[in-house]
Amino acid sequence: MKTSERITLAADRIETVLDTWRQPGPAPDAMDALRRVALELGARDPFSSGKLVALMEQAQVFYGRRSLFRLPGSSQRLWQQMRDEIDLLRMRSRVLAGQGD
Repeated sequence: MKTSERITLAADRIETVLDTWRQPGPAPDAMDALRRVALELGARDPFSSGKLVALMEQAQVFYGRRSLFRLPGSSQRLWQQMRDEIDLLRMRSRVLAGQGD
């Protein structure tokens, strides 16, 4: 499988996780699913790996203790930031596909 295809598949799976667990708070199943995606994608593409690390950091906060969201709208902003990381992964996939990967 080409790197671009692997990135697209990972982005799809991450999107499914975020759509399934949309509320902040402890969600070990969501974190397990995201870790599996990270392991499967691996570190072959530095840009994608970096975006995945950023997303995982955000997910640890979002799916962590609920008390972290004391300011109104902070959980929604964090969820949107994770969605933005997915968009960047998809753009990277398109770039690589355009280069023949």
